[in-house]
Amino acid sequence: MQQPIHLPPSPHRKKISQLARATALTAAVFGSAACSTFNAHEPSKLDWPDYLGGPDSSQYSPLDQVNRANVGSLVIAWSYDFPDNAQSIGNPLVIGERLYVPSSAGVTALDAVTGRELWRVHAPGITMRGLTSWASPDGKSRRLFYHRNDRLYAIDSATGAAIPKFGDGGSIDLKLGLGRDPAKIPRIEPRSPGRIFGNLIIVGSTGGMEWDGPPGHIRAYDVLSGKLIWKFHTIPQPGEVNYEDWPKDAWKTVGGANNWSEMTIDVANEILFVPLGSARYNFYGANRPGNNLYANSLVALDARTGRRLWHFQTVHHDLWDYDLPQAPKLLTLTQGGRRTEAVMVAGKTGFIYTFERRTGRPVFPIEEKPVPQTDVPGEWTSPTQPFPSAPPPFARQHFDGNELSPYLPKGEHTALQEMLAGMRNEGMFTPPSLQGTITMPGTSGGTNWGNGAVDPRTGRFFVVSIEVPGILRLQNTPLKDDSPFMTADAPPGAAVYGTNCANCHGAERQGQPPAIASLTDIAKSRSVDEVREIIQRGRATMPGFNLKEKALADLLSYLGFAPPAVPAGTPDMAEADEAKTDPNDPIKYKSGYNFLFSKMRLPANAPPWATVTAYDMNAGTLLWQVPFGELPMMKGAGSIFPRGTLLATAGGLLIAANQDRTLRVWDMDTGKVIFTTPLPSVPGGVPAAYMAGDRQFIAVPVASYDPALAKSVSKALMPEGRNSIVVYALPAPAGKQP
Repeated sequence: MQQPIHLPPSPHRKKISQLARATALTAAVFGSAACSTFNAHEPSKLDWPDYLGGPDSSQYSPLDQVNRANVGSLVIAWSYDFPDNAQSIGNPLVIGERLYVPSSAGVTALDAVTGRELWRVHAPGITMRGLTSWASPDGKSRRLFYHRNDRLYAIDSATGAAIPKFGDGGSIDLKLGLGRDPAKIPRIEPRSPGRIFGNLIIVGSTGGMEWDGPPGHIRAYDVLSGKLIWKFHTIPQPGEVNYEDWPKDAWKTVGGANNWSEMTIDVANEILFVPLGSARYNFYGANRPGNNLYANSLVALDARTGRRLWHFQTVHHDLWDYDLPQAPKLLTLTQGGRRTEAVMVAGKTGFIYTFERRTGRPVFPIEEKPVPQTDVPGEWTSPTQPFPSAPPPFARQHFDGNELSPYLPKGEHTALQEMLAGMRNEGMFTPPSLQGTITMPGTSGGTNWGNGAVDPRTGRFFVVSIEVPGILRLQNTPLKDDSPFMTADAPPGAAVYGTNCANCHGAERQGQPPAIASLTDIAKSRSVDEVREIIQRGRATMPGFNLKEKALADLLSYLGFAPPAVPAGTPDMAEADEAKTDPNDPIKYKSGYNFLFSKMRLPANAPPWATVTAYDMNAGTLLWQVPFGELPMMKGAGSIFPRGTLLATAGGLLIAANQDRTLRVWDMDTGKVIFTTPLPSVPGGVPAAYMAGDRQFIAVPVASYDPALAKSVSKALMPEGRNSIVVYALPAPAGKQP
């Protein structure tokens, strides 16, 4: 990591709530790392000191200066353009009138009142959704943590300087301590920031999408030294509870069951709530018969020790990538005069699963119901799956050929109906198949990261849903001799592409924009080094591939790059060898991430393609549901794959930046849009609310414009943008401009 770029100190320094901040910081008493008295880390109501607002992940601000009556008067207080149009999906932190935000250029500190840059750490390649902040008991020291290139870094929040005594010169290697060969782990760094408990930083992992990806152990490190304090095995090891739920020694080879999304801490009860993803491989589980605990589970851990308190598995033996992608939410519910401390988590299934925090007892009954069974050789499926009785689902859970988009041309409409008629389609838990299976919600929805917020005063929960069907079609993993990628006249790299890339990016490299990038002109939009890194490490849902140098060089050549130099002495391996699998490999079938898009590169199902739903969680009832965003000339169609969106406030507002480059504010009570304003770029992160001086500010990440992706979609869907943080407030009184 390079040294930070320093700017002169800001002359603007208000004295708001110094006593409140000091009280919050000195309330904690620290002992040893393993058994410290918890640092309450009480967030000032004026700040936004943690990812998603606080350890409870509420995405809620108690500020109400901006409210239903005056939100129409919002103006831009200031904005900050990221250097080199860097991208960011980071939820900003605001602490003591400083705003901190990660971007693909590094980490930046800004004056929260004026937007003036204070310092910047040059650390290109960061893809985090936010940062983690820790403060010493006396408030004299504060650290920020971020992930980059599979390492966890600690820096001084005052200066951006590295903390040399943390780990190895300021960082720790997250590939270590997983029980696997670090050299064979393409990537492990989580995009979501860790959570602070006392002087522990607790982190999840990204893992790999392939069958031999790393396990998803939850790990806690000392914030001062970087020493590993505790570890929870998400794939149980011998002697641990639920070890028998897996094949013998599965913990040595099976990957996944990882927390790639977000975590939540119940501070008062000292409970860490961890939502976990699926085991690997995602769509064919012959290597892992059984329910596969703790994959797809909400796991409650003792935040001090990592000891399991309880768990609930929301999907047994997942074959659909139905992760738990969102932070659990904490509410105290009133039911029949009884107060219940509840935790709820929304799933890609479209269900909300609600439990008593301390015991794990379902607040609303959850019933195991029979589901369709597999017809794929070697596969095993659970005979039942859990169905919550309340609240009702927020996403559509079935789709057929009669629900196609009205925007489709007639010929394409008919062709899609015929294609869908030949696929398995027996409900949400229809297993992947050789003929193709329709999944609704698809692999990216119902909900996703950052797409939920609560109002703790009323027990309401707000959730954004993604409404795009998927198609899972299993195919033999070894290429057959008659494959077009295996012919004698196939260009160099064709066999490697056909084995590793074609399932998702298509035989013609056309991709599925905006969900999966087109590769037809990738050599014109990205550098060879960038593409090499993506292939080796993966990105988002794309796994990393452990290709040998010759195969990697041939693949890059196939994608249009000048043939890279291959190190001397590299074996001249035939591409066909790279395309073949180990005969002992139980994974015989794979499916790409296939979404049902039309030729217009829009979802082929009828809109809306995204909704926002409000629930009264006291009664488990739906209050309202409306489309989430729009597209040009398609009013009410909703956004496409919205992630990282919602902010709720005590002013009765629900705030989100939509992909149509519009900031929207809904009335929390009715779902009516009461304010809109255009944005300079594509948004993609959770907004933050804070008070500085005597004004409430709302900071909106507007920095997801991707020039490479923009070349593969119409400019109407992704016009060129200025990647920024845009901060709104009510107009400053005359004579009080900062």
